[in-house]
Amino acid sequence: MGKTRKHKIQYSRKLNPLFTINGSESDDFLNNSSEIAIGPIEAVRDQLQNANTEEKLNGLQSLAVLTASKDKVASICQTDIVRIVGPFLCEKDVSVRNAAAGALRNLSVASSEVCDYLVEQDILTPLFVMLQEYAVDDWKPKFDVNMCNQMDIRSDIFLQAINLLWNLCESAPYAVDTFNQTVLMESFIRCLDFSVYGLDIAISVAQFFLVVSENNPKSWKVFNNYLPNFLRLLSLTGDYGQGYLCSLAAAILTNVPALAASYSVTMLRALAGVLKINHQVVISSVIANISNLSNLISQSETFELEIKMDITDDILDESEEAAATRRRRQELPTEADIVVRDIGYLLDAQRVAAEVITNLCSDEDDENEDGNDIDDESISENECVVDYESNETSGSNLNLVEGDKFGFDVIDVIKSLSIVEQLWQRAQLLSDDLSNQLRETDINLLMKAKNLRISSLLCLQNLCNCLTSEDLGGHNAIYSVWLELGQQVFKGPRDYSIMEPSTSLMRSALEHLKSHRELFKQMAQNDLELILGGVKNCSMPEIRANWLRMLGTLGCLLPEPLVKLIISFIVETCTHEEDVWTLSEAFDALMDMFSDNDWPEIIMQIDLAKEVQKLEKTFRSKARSQRKELKERYAAVQTVRANLTRFVIYLEKESMKLGGLPSSTTD
Repeated sequence: MGKTRKHKIQYSRKLNPLFTINGSESDDFLNNSSEIAIGPIEAVRDQLQNANTEEKLNGLQSLAVLTASKDKVASICQTDIVRIVGPFLCEKDVSVRNAAAGALRNLSVASSEVCDYLVEQDILTPLFVMLQEYAVDDWKPKFDVNMCNQMDIRSDIFLQAINLLWNLCESAPYAVDTFNQTVLMESFIRCLDFSVYGLDIAISVAQFFLVVSENNPKSWKVFNNYLPNFLRLLSLTGDYGQGYLCSLAAAILTNVPALAASYSVTMLRALAGVLKINHQVVISSVIANISNLSNLISQSETFELEIKMDITDDILDESEEAAATRRRRQELPTEADIVVRDIGYLLDAQRVAAEVITNLCSDEDDENEDGNDIDDESISENECVVDYESNETSGSNLNLVEGDKFGFDVIDVIKSLSIVEQLWQRAQLLSDDLSNQLRETDINLLMKAKNLRISSLLCLQNLCNCLTSEDLGGHNAIYSVWLELGQQVFKGPRDYSIMEPSTSLMRSALEHLKSHRELFKQMAQNDLELILGGVKNCSMPEIRANWLRMLGTLGCLLPEPLVKLIISFIVETCTHEEDVWTLSEAFDALMDMFSDNDWPEIIMQIDLAKEVQKLEKTFRSKARSQRKELKERYAAVQTVRANLTRFVIYLEKESMKLGGLPSSTTD
């Protein structure tokens, strides 16, 4: 089948805003505030326009809370509140600046559409004016050792601002174009030094760089000038936060083509160090400690509340400075918060590492494929076309040599550092007990663990397409992976976000086993029917396509009774399939089974020539009607269509030989 374009992995960038009020306080505000009666958004707008600083701060805090509600966000975007808040980023009062940056950051998390709206409301102008102050100033954060190294308010403003800019640039291309016209990039580079600026700022700046470095040659020149800064980050071997910074540095360099090519081995060595940590062991070892810490914190809060009830008069008499200190202490992260944050760093670091390896080892030639200009009645000479009478293939895409996608030095690093084995460990399903504990402790950690698993599966699938069977550990190891994934997919929960990368890896792994029929000698009809049932019960076209392609490969490995079952099932499935890409994969699978064997009895028993001829007409019509949706896949679908026409002719000739119906002319 023809090649399809492989897009680079898009790095997952789920945000967890720092400028938030805890969930219970948010619910209280949204549901019980007296301001709800007159409309919270109108009340906030009035507060923001008040000349009194305290009123502004109250309004900004309320705005930050309102962003937790999608309905409230939609209503906010129908007012001029963003226009009012924007200039607060340049307010002289640092408390107002901080509250404004935090509220806008929270708002930007809502959706890409909201980010577009913020850009339309010209939020970039005051944001860049404020950030320019940091660029021209010899600014360094100050950390209060008596407050868990909490950074000073000016540094926290920068942290909120860089995260706001990150969100805007990720969602709105105009924001990146505007940023390119500033001279802020070089001033941000220094913030990667976490020993001076702290991990929070260093990680946020690195995340921002990851966004703006994608397909942005203007940024590449700057990064090339500051290459030593990034190479230093690749050498980090400290805590989980530093590991995350290391992965982000590698991801940034991967976005710069020249640097990705020159430092791929260096990056792989660094990422192997990140991946070798067993995340499940780490989570298991600290999860009980988190629960204990949470219980202690709950008891401590109860005790503090009782004390406060006894010293109400003292609190009323305390100075403004003392009150501010007390509030700061209440807002400090707990020990449990810090443990959760560090586990999150580890999971994010390993996820990004898997995504970087995927992109480093992708076949860039595929990026140039585009079938949008191909006529319905023509096919590129470079696409593979099968001659079923001679069992030969024209074109250069069918018999790619395994392992020739990148240099031997890269392959040597992947093998010597056991990167494939490490990725397989990161792709393992969490136990039910561990999943439940994470769900009770912090649902975000459970999502991060799931995203790590997805990225690891996708990376393994990509390596399956690029490495030889020997480089992957041998055929027995590949078969074991295929078998274990099958058990997870067919017996586990039906989570399509996991099933798609799992079945993609199964499909790629099975391609390595085509010449090893002996591995499948124990496969019985009930095993096969698990896959058939998976196709029937799946609503996702991509997953159905993966299963159908696997059926085609299995049809080259199994005995004739099972092959007949597969062929009959594919024909029946194609009769009801609406998605043309899935249809093309199904036909490709069907034709694969006849590449080495004619199966004459099966052809006659199910009258295959007539069945496929009817399906070909439907396929051609659907390919035309769904052309726009296919995009770069259209060329591959046209290749299948060309092969299918030859396949029909072949089946008709076989039927004639076997005494079947006279041949009919194919449309």
